[in-house]
Amino acid sequence: MPEYDPLADLYDLEYDHDYDLPLWLALAEREDGPVVEWGAGTGRLAVPLAEAGYDVTAVEVSKNMLEKGHEKSVAVRWVRGDMKDVTLGQEYGLAVCAFNSFLCLLGVDDALAFLRNAREHLKPGGLLGIEVSAFSPEELSEEPGGPTLRHDFNRQPLREAPGRTLERFSVSRYDAASQLLSMCLFYELYGLAGSVESRRRHDLTIRIVGRGELELMLRLAGFEVEAVYGGFQGEPFAATSDHLIVLARRG
Repeated sequence: MPEYDPLADLYDLEYDHDYDLPLWLALAEREDGPVVEWGAGTGRLAVPLAEAGYDVTAVEVSKNMLEKGHEKSVAVRWVRGDMKDVTLGQEYGLAVCAFNSFLCLLGVDDALAFLRNAREHLKPGGLLGIEVSAFSPEELSEEPGGPTLRHDFNRQPLREAPGRTLERFSVSRYDAASQLLSMCLFYELYGLAGSVESRRRHDLTIRIVGRGELELMLRLAGFEVEAVYGGFQGEPFAATSDHLIVLARRG
């Protein structure tokens, strides 16, 4: 079962932000041709891009996520497949791999396979945008005594489930040798009266990637790095940045 299948019904409750959308809309307007989103989830970005008038393909390995996305919009071309090797039969002017989808590739070989596949789907000179979280050493370091339970958020979504509350707790452990961050996530969903509707646990692993490694992999895959940002307003990337955004063109 794809890792995100069990979370499809919570995904839109957990992630209802759109502060990153203006960047991708601006790039879609600037670049020529259709847009493909790799690792699209339920279409948090793909759907508004299509609503803005762009020809959008959304690629997602999770069947449950894809079904949720299709319920939102039939304007998007939804494709179930592994972004490392799926063939779409179309060339794109802009490719988007946002919100840590790239970190779900748990090895260098997988990451390079995706980048090469993404390059093959771009028009000559087409643009690939990758956005991942920028973790500080303090965030990855383990406290004395071992991993501790953290309260990640208390979310009260307005759009998907007004009046309901989603809480998430987590225990994480980072292995510096493999660059793998293993997370045990605990979700509690509360209804209108404050009663617990569901509780669940989910294990998730991502591979942390820094700026230097990402730039090198892009070059090895045949891209030319055009810009590196630390935020969605074009802020320079710095040690204190929360995001790492790299734009690279097909060479």
